[in-house]
Amino acid sequence: MTPAPRAVIAAALEDWWTTTDPVEPFAPTTLAADVELHLISSGYRITPDDRTTMPRHSSSCDASTRTEFGALGPCVLRHDHGGPVHRDAAGATWVRTTDWYPSRLSVAYGIVLTLALLAAATVAGIRGHGWWALVGVAAAAITSKEVADELAERRHYRRGRRT
Repeated sequence: MTPAPRAVIAAALEDWWTTTDPVEPFAPTTLAADVELHLISSGYRITPDDRTTMPRHSSSCDASTRTEFGALGPCVLRHDHGGPVHRDAAGATWVRTTDWYPSRLSVAYGIVLTLALLAAATVAGIRGHGWWALVGVAAAAITSKEVADELAERRHYRRGRRT
């Protein structure tokens, strides 16, 4: 008859405790190996439980981030996983900090820059410099797209903090 798993784990811990020098630093990997050896030698089979490691929701977090080494993401953890740590499909993890989202100053600067570019394009158009007016309008369009993306990121972050 196979002994109860708690009894086997207790025996493994007792063996580890009596054979380990208490002055040495704690070695969790050695302890885990000893417990595993006791469980296997007592007739238990250790296998991963896929039901607990598989995502329970069909939708995922999909967060991503840019680093100096490239992009990480999208996050494969469940949507609203309730923590700052994200993990991609390759196993890389990252933490979003409070300084990653655009500040109010950054958004305001983008809006002012967009308005200045539109004003310059208007002046260039009135003076008959069509090429410079076109360049100003294109730059304003690119800058306004950046501002819209920053606002969406900021809104997404602020809504995520409330839940």
